Amino acid sequence: MKIVSRNEELLRDALTCIPQSSSRTSLSSCNKLIRFEDISAAAFKIQCGVQKTPCMYSRLSKQYGMDIYLKKEFLQYTGSVKERGVLYLLTSLPQDQQRKGVIVALDSNFSMAVAYHASELHIPVFVIMSTSTSPARVKMCREYGAMVISYGTTAKDSQTHARRLAQENGYLYLEEEDSAVYLAGLGTVGLEVYEQVPKLDAVIFPAGGHCGLLAGSAAALKHLNPRISIIGVESESFPVLQQSLKAGHPTEDQACNNHNFYGDVSGLCFGSNSLQLTGKLVDKVVSVREEDILVSMLRLLECERATVDAEGAIGLAALVAGKLPELKGKRYG
Repeated sequence: MKIVSRNEELLRDALTCIPQSSSRTSLSSCNKLIRFEDISAAAFKIQCGVQKTPCMYSRLSKQYGMDIYLKKEFLQYTGSVKERGVLYLLTSLPQDQQRKGVIVALDSNFSMAVAYHASELHIPVFVIMSTSTSPARVKMCREYGAMVISYGTTAKDSQTHARRLAQENGYLYLEEEDSAVYLAGLGTVGLEVYEQVPKLDAVIFPAGGHCGLLAGSAAALKHLNPRISIIGVESESFPVLQQSLKAGHPTEDQACNNHNFYGDVSGLCFGSNSLQLTGKLVDKVVSVREEDILVSMLRLLECERATVDAEGAIGLAALVAGKLPELKGKRYG
């Protein structure tokens, strides 16, 4: 498929070449334009490594007066959508780097996805976790096939040690950022939603500290149908995306970095590429309270028999909170 001129201009404007900070040692190169073809290529390349998860009509539809379709990314092997971006990123690495290996720090869905898929690809993978990390998470990461090293009492200690090991041994230090390759992998969710749910009016995505899923999927969906409304949802306590869009550059709320409840919805701030894509292609960003997220987690457990974290429930929380009255009678995913 060829990108029509209007959307090609939007994507080109959104992904101008942004120099990376010298402190980001993982993929410190200028990001190229993310095109619809990049997302299509990612979908083809990762199709054997990740699940094409169902997007199913929800029992919650009648309760909220609209047709609700839930994309069940919790069915991925590690339970996270991050696998899509991680797998495409790892398979895109040069062969010499694949032989040397990769290293990550922190206890996050991104790190778990790297541990699992690097092991599956026979890429040496090292995960640095602080001594305060849950033993169950450490055990899970080791079972995926990673070499887990406990170091330091804080996340910052683990990151510093990981960077040092990367420099000394030639490993590639990976952290969740908005490289074009990673965004293209995440954007495959948008492709699948469009294919699985006909006549979509809107699609809701988690936003917050990492909005790569929102940005990448928006690029896919807006190319396929510019009339589909793309909505991002973030925490009212940490409205990092809304603050950044207003400021015109990425900002970071230090208070959210180690908030256990929000996990991957908070964390380190997204990059300039995700922010610019979001500003160009996302129609609306709303915020919800922690109470609304908890209620949505309960609704998903009761009605869908699905146990999800805050990131997985935050989209439904916007409906629970009554933040999207315009979707009444509409069809959304």
